[in-house]
Amino acid sequence: GVAWMADTFFQTHVDALEAELGDVVASAPWAYAIVLLIVSKLVNSQAAALVAIAPIGLQLGIDPAVIVGFYGAAYGYFILPTYPSDLACIGFDRTGTTRIGKFVVNHSFLIPGSISVLTSCIVGSILAQILL
Repeated sequence: GVAWMADTFFQTHVDALEAELGDVVASAPWAYAIVLLIVSKLVNSQAAALVAIAPIGLQLGIDPAVIVGFYGAAYGYFILPTYPSDLACIGFDRTGTTRIGKFVVNHSFLIPGSISVLTSCIVGSILAQILL
């Protein structure tokens, strides 16, 4: 359902997205990873984000090795603590170390999530350039 909904939304607005993102992504291919990260958070699904954004990246002329290398950026769940497993971790932790801070984007998953996405994008990009 989520993947279908996201695909419907992005296919409806693909022309506007290509017009707005085309120049940015052409001059800075790493911006594709940021777009993928944000979309994955908005749709709360890695698969839906990839299904929606990868074809747009190909239509914009991004090298397929770059697209594959940045697949790790599709993990944007950690940005806002709304995913059920994140909320369960916060609810079950009796030590108080896993928590939501004073602000919404201030919680225990920001640093590990950021490190994971950054590392996977770097390693994925290196491997994609070597193997593809």
